[in-house]
Amino acid sequence: MRTTRRLLEAEGTRASALRPSPRDSDTSRRTHHRIAGRVIALPPLLALLTSFSTVGAMTTSCSSSDDAREPVPSDADGGADAAPEADREDDVNDAGIKDVTVVDSAPLPIECSDPPCAIALSTTSKSGSGTREEGYCALLHDGAVACWGANNAGQLGDPNTIGDSPVPVRVPGLSKVTTLDHTCAVDSDGAAFCWGRGPFLQSEASATTIQKSPVQLPLPASATKVAVSPDGLVACAILRDESVVCWGDNRFSQVGLAIPTSERNAQPKTLELAAGAKNIAVGAATFTIHENGTLMSWGSSFSVGRPVALVSDGWPTKVALDHVSMIDTVTDQACAVANGIGWCWGGNDVDNAGSLARALPIAVDTPEPITRIATSQSVSVRENNVSYLDRRRWCATSVSGAVYCWGLNNAGQAGNGTKQFALEPVQVVGLPAPAAEVKVMPYSTCAILTNGKVYCWGSNFYGQLGAGLPKGSVLQPVEVKLP
Repeated sequence: MRTTRRLLEAEGTRASALRPSPRDSDTSRRTHHRIAGRVIALPPLLALLTSFSTVGAMTTSCSSSDDAREPVPSDADGGADAAPEADREDDVNDAGIKDVTVVDSAPLPIECSDPPCAIALSTTSKSGSGTREEGYCALLHDGAVACWGANNAGQLGDPNTIGDSPVPVRVPGLSKVTTLDHTCAVDSDGAAFCWGRGPFLQSEASATTIQKSPVQLPLPASATKVAVSPDGLVACAILRDESVVCWGDNRFSQVGLAIPTSERNAQPKTLELAAGAKNIAVGAATFTIHENGTLMSWGSSFSVGRPVALVSDGWPTKVALDHVSMIDTVTDQACAVANGIGWCWGGNDVDNAGSLARALPIAVDTPEPITRIATSQSVSVRENNVSYLDRRRWCATSVSGAVYCWGLNNAGQAGNGTKQFALEPVQVVGLPAPAAEVKVMPYSTCAILTNGKVYCWGSNFYGQLGAGLPKGSVLQPVEVKLP
């Protein structure tokens, strides 16, 4: 049984759905959402839509910054698969839902019986605006970190590795690591280390530096988690007293309201309203998850997932989702798992849909409840003097350990053995064990299985599949050669 509404529909249906109708304008109308065979009435969204119409008049689109002049990876196909996906998603949220059984959406446990094994997985940071290098890092069972793929900005963390690496390279100097986020890690002593491109507090002249080996962040206290935006502009940390500090670029008020939005190199500032966070993620907006499953957000109006009246909102405020167990974000895209259901939102790049068409959490249609979800951004491509977008994509792990992917699939990154655009979730084939976690980049996908092994599929243009294979796309999962 489907647990949520469809994420993707036909473009014609989308255009029709966007035309106003008398029923849509009826303020007494209530949207109904079926979950696990039960129909639950949800509050009307008239006030929300009014708020967003005000925002639309005041702001401009915050689309992907990828440089159209950079060539698409040679193993990715253009053409029909690059056509706009119709992502008309139902404008519903679960605020006020009281009678839904809480789903255990914790990831399946990882049991390492044959080392080396991975216990956490992350994508690497980008090397800069307009680039699309891909790579991954894994937290290993012994507390070390290994990375593979693109290395043009030190993403592998090893100064002795020149160029991209098609197999994982251990990041020197790291041990006892407990958490990993892009190219940042925190160890059991609370020390935070970062490498690659990012706001790593190493320069008074610029927030962004490139570090080819890990540098320790001069945080005001020991940390439990560090999160950095993939574009390397903003970072935040949860300290051991559960306070939250952020630093870097404040253009979207992510560092603090008392700091001008023109500040591009703000030093760590405490955000009092975000205190008590258990987990954190940073993109064009920042998100914190709290013990009771509350999701808070602040930052760009296209990303915060709630009604705002300005281009940005620097006040950490609750998103209308309950029982949130995880969040994934990249640039202006975000997805969360709440009570076993995936919800996605963010900046919109579909023609004639409006820049705020996806500004609120919208339910994802998956064949079964999910535990983890991952999102990517759209990529601007120019080939033969023609420009187009390779549309964003998603993957999720389910309570049974299956992996489902949908969206862009021109390099086989959906994992179903084809290169056909996946209009709805398709199950990844060829995984030898259930999956605990999945991460995506535009042209590749990697997942940790419950046995601690990592499998990847899709484009290998930068060696991001980690299997030591030559450049070229792989349509089914291959095992990463963990060191």
